[in-house]
Amino acid sequence: MRLRSLNLIVAYYLATPVFAIADLLFGVPVRLAGIADAAHRLAYYVVVFALGILCRLRPTAAPFVGMTESTVNLLILLLSILLPIWSLPDALLAGAPLDAGLSGMALGNALLSGTALVVSFHRSQAAAARQLFGRGGGR
Repeated sequence: MRLRSLNLIVAYYLATPVFAIADLLFGVPVRLAGIADAAHRLAYYVVVFALGILCRLRPTAAPFVGMTESTVNLLILLLSILLPIWSLPDALLAGAPLDAGLSGMALGNALLSGTALVVSFHRSQAAAARQLFGRGGGR
């Protein structure tokens, strides 16, 4: 089971080009819903794919890469939701047009990618605990 879990993490990161194609060609940012600019998303996809290669070459790094990437991606996702909400009072006082924040597809992408990121984080955390503390995960 441990090897299978690590293989899923590595496969997830090595599948990044598929997510990038779905995002950049079809406008479906399932993997990275929190970054609006396509150039920044492309840079993120390149970094994540490089992390996948690292995980393939050094399987012991996979759980730690999974936890780190999931944490960063969740932070980006949460900030993309919260920053427009936090800026509403300033926009109202300045008479600026209100940003709708998440709408339709963006909300679906946020829910889907957020769920995947939480699951990925917990799988990676469990694999890291097994790797560091043995089979019982330190409990």
